[in-house]
Amino acid sequence: MGNSLHTVLHLLWVFGQLSVLGFGGGKGIIPQMHADAVGKYHWVSSQQFTQFYTIGKLVPGPTTVFAALIGYTATPGRPIVGAAAATIGMFLPSSLMMVAFDTLWERFRASPWRTRISQGLAPAIVGLVWSSVWTIGRGAPVSVVAYAISVVVVVLMLRSKLSTPLLIILGGGVGVAALR
Repeated sequence: MGNSLHTVLHLLWVFGQLSVLGFGGGKGIIPQMHADAVGKYHWVSSQQFTQFYTIGKLVPGPTTVFAALIGYTATPGRPIVGAAAATIGMFLPSSLMMVAFDTLWERFRASPWRTRISQGLAPAIVGLVWSSVWTIGRGAPVSVVAYAISVVVVVLMLRSKLSTPLLIILGGGVGVAALR
């Protein structure tokens, strides 16, 4: 129980910190989440992290819901408690901050600093998203077929109106057939 409680508290702490750093959406915190969950605490492997991320893209809601899967895996003795701790840590702090910040943001609606803040954060968010792509890619299989699937999905994502879940399912289907 002691070790499990220690892990649950770490899950709350780590995901609580990630929650308040998730500027621009969840993709911006993926590299740090990977560093913590895979590298620092060894809750999951890099391959599991990528698989969990993929599941997070398939279900409704924010992608970072896959934090629950990390918490579940991190606490084999009490997986539901671990999943709940990671989920609470991932969503409660940022939700509370958003409610408080929205009041302040609306109060200064006409202020020029609002535009400056937005313009300053935009390039940082783009960099964080690209860093997430690199991080997720580290857990993907390495083969000619895997690279081909990646290229086709990128092209389809940029050139068609196919939805992300459909592309994931199609890519998974091709992977099942070709990567046996």
